[in-house]
Amino acid sequence: MKKLFLISLSIAWSVQTIAQPNPEEFNTFLQSCYEKFELPAMSVSVVKDGLVVLNANFGEKSEKAKTGPPDENTLYGIASLSKAFTSAGIGMLVDEGKLKWDDKVIDHLPWFALYDPYVTANMTIEDLLCHRSGLITFDGDLLWYGSTYTRKEAIERLRARPLTHGFREEFGYQNLMFMTAGEVIESVSGMSWDAFVESRILKPLGMVRTTSSFQTFSTDLNTAKPHLKGNEIFMLSYDNSGATAALNSSTADMSKWIDFWLDNGIVKGDTLLSPQTINKLWSLHTPLAVGAFDQRNGTHFKGYGLGWFLMDYDGKKVIHHGGGLPGYISKLALVPEDNLGIITLTNDMTSVPNFLMYAVIDWANGRDYTKWLDMFYEFKLAGNQREQEKEVKRLETRKEDPMMLPNTDYLGIYEDAMYGKAEVSMGEDGLILSLLPAKELFTGKMEPWNDHAYKFNVNDPFLPFGVATFDVKEDIIKGFTIDLPNYDFHFDKLYFVKQ
Repeated sequence: MKKLFLISLSIAWSVQTIAQPNPEEFNTFLQSCYEKFELPAMSVSVVKDGLVVLNANFGEKSEKAKTGPPDENTLYGIASLSKAFTSAGIGMLVDEGKLKWDDKVIDHLPWFALYDPYVTANMTIEDLLCHRSGLITFDGDLLWYGSTYTRKEAIERLRARPLTHGFREEFGYQNLMFMTAGEVIESVSGMSWDAFVESRILKPLGMVRTTSSFQTFSTDLNTAKPHLKGNEIFMLSYDNSGATAALNSSTADMSKWIDFWLDNGIVKGDTLLSPQTINKLWSLHTPLAVGAFDQRNGTHFKGYGLGWFLMDYDGKKVIHHGGGLPGYISKLALVPEDNLGIITLTNDMTSVPNFLMYAVIDWANGRDYTKWLDMFYEFKLAGNQREQEKEVKRLETRKEDPMMLPNTDYLGIYEDAMYGKAEVSMGEDGLILSLLPAKELFTGKMEPWNDHAYKFNVNDPFLPFGVATFDVKEDIIKGFTIDLPNYDFHFDKLYFVKQ
């Protein structure tokens, strides 16, 4: 077991609390979560009635650099928690009369276009923020992940991807639509999304540690380094993800963000966001199915507002959002009726932040909260088993003596209409495949795998090996597809045509 550091535990609770929760006992529970899931580092804060009633920090920020344990000011990547900052920024511009929710996106960004001209013409500002564009979840994310494309270039390239659903018919979690909302903020305010968030949100709230700059984040000595399965990995810049995932923050800063929302958008007597706009952001715009897990836990509705997920739990409305990037998982939840908020930041890929949302709500209301740890640990074991079985099946697809053309036939430039170019070149030990927009991440030696198919490893520890299958007709290579199974990036939708 990794060495444990418990840095701080602030104990305070208002006399109005229903069930006299015990912070020491809950801290012991948090320690068990940290240990059982073998997290490198974890920082948790709970805000109740305007006070930080618990702040707990565990682990090592970097086992390689030995920079010590985390504290309430330690930076973590917060990924999609950035979305609420974007929707709040849009809301501020609406409050000022500079935008309307039903404004057409093309009225502010004439260059914006999706595959369907009707959707392009009718996409509104509101549509950008509630995941109903017609694109499926994570569609197009390869355009910004590790790539050299600017934010605008990534959005422009998305127009080559056909829509899967009808416009406003289905939920499809869309990072590039939030990136587009960031471009709208720049167009309307005259400031970049980064500058707007800093000047209009971070500075007024006193969130002095929060940054969207990878340079600042990666060089800060009080940063929790990203890990995968307990192993520290390199830091990757997400600057070009902008308004969807670029922020990095600490529990101290995010506690101020929680207090901002629970205090109805008021900071030091100044209303930064109107009650009407907060209600708009927290109203259900795109419904989601209520599954068996939710039903067992008494949840009756789920959906997405504008930059926030919405649900009920224990008869109360819960506003929440998670954030995930390779090496970081975070979760923020608000229960306005309890004047309660929680932020959990971690630097590995586990479900701990997700189930702590339920555990904190139960703890604050005097119910059993310990059940969540064993429940989600069982989910983890079952998930690991499924992943191992899938890996075995993939390895079984290898053929001993596959049919291949001469190596020189595969050489050349290939291009996918949306993603861009790839290259097959000759290295010292054989063929090499590179996806050029993210060449540093997606370059690997090609190993014969099956008929006209090559296995290749990428430089990204987050992803498994890929298999490039070449489309061969009468010994002429037309192009290739990629099988690289994962939950985040749709390699299978790419088709690289030989140029």
